[in-house]
Amino acid sequence: LPDDELRVLITDATAVPIEIRFPQDTSLLNQARLNLEEMLLDMAHQLQIKPPRTYKREAKAKWTAFARKPRRWAKETRKQIKVQLQYVRRDLRYIDVLLAHGASLNERQTKRLAVIRKLFDQQMFMYENRTHRVPGRIVSLAQPWIRPINRGKAKQRTEFGPKIDASIADGMIDIERFDFKAFNESQDLATTIDHYFDVHGYYPDEILADTLYRTRENRQLCQRLGIRLSGPRLGRKPKKMDAKQRQVDRDAEKRRGKIERGFAFMKGPLGLSLVRTKTVASIAVTIDIAINLANLKMLLRLFNGPILIFVKYKQESILIHYQIHVSGSRNVA
Repeated sequence: LPDDELRVLITDATAVPIEIRFPQDTSLLNQARLNLEEMLLDMAHQLQIKPPRTYKREAKAKWTAFARKPRRWAKETRKQIKVQLQYVRRDLRYIDVLLAHGASLNERQTKRLAVIRKLFDQQMFMYENRTHRVPGRIVSLAQPWIRPINRGKAKQRTEFGPKIDASIADGMIDIERFDFKAFNESQDLATTIDHYFDVHGYYPDEILADTLYRTRENRQLCQRLGIRLSGPRLGRKPKKMDAKQRQVDRDAEKRRGKIERGFAFMKGPLGLSLVRTKTVASIAVTIDIAINLANLKMLLRLFNGPILIFVKYKQESILIHYQIHVSGSRNVA
């Protein structure tokens, strides 16, 4: 079939950055200490007793002296982590005592306390083992589900936010996987192909994906299904390459750029370059709205005349008037 008649599936993955303070071990422990001190004060008021001694003035002075330094050496940072761990451990012990005496915490404080306990265990493990890696590392007390995702980009090697695996079929963007944990998107190609078959009733003729997707298992899968997985072969590049094949690979890479342009549009005008919502549900809704708007823009470009949409729900009425302005050979909304 000619290229314009092929059923093409384009797939790729990207990370959606979330607005959080850059995580540092010292700042996370200091924030945990401040939260614990507030909890202890509330619990002491409930029991009508004098708040336990937390040495918060001394802790604040040591943290301020450390935080104001423009350059922090490794020994100073390790020393500050040790000090903060001692304060947090003492406060956690006080909280256990007050809870045993009948004090209580509200729902928000109970969730934050559970996160702080996990943070303390992780930081103590890393301190004792002199490492910076731990499974499920917490980078934000307010959003403990966020994980660092190492993307290896030139602008920012590590991004903090969910990772989405998306695909484009017939110009429509669809999410194949959404996860706050880092994952290898090449393992989702089989699921993406099955999703395409469930929607359309047949397999695509060609799949456009970057090098990460072109593993040996994926190439064998596409070969069994009669799908062409476009792109260069695995392994070392040959010394002499056919000029026609080189042009085919370049053309496939250009056509694959359609999904990159879709990501750029969603991260630009649609605001996915930095999501400012906080909860898991609101983050997922923000991403879903951006994808729907991107698909809506593609659909509206198919029309050459004005569009009038009237929506009435109960006592509310909404009138949307949309018109395409033609400038040269491009259609601009």
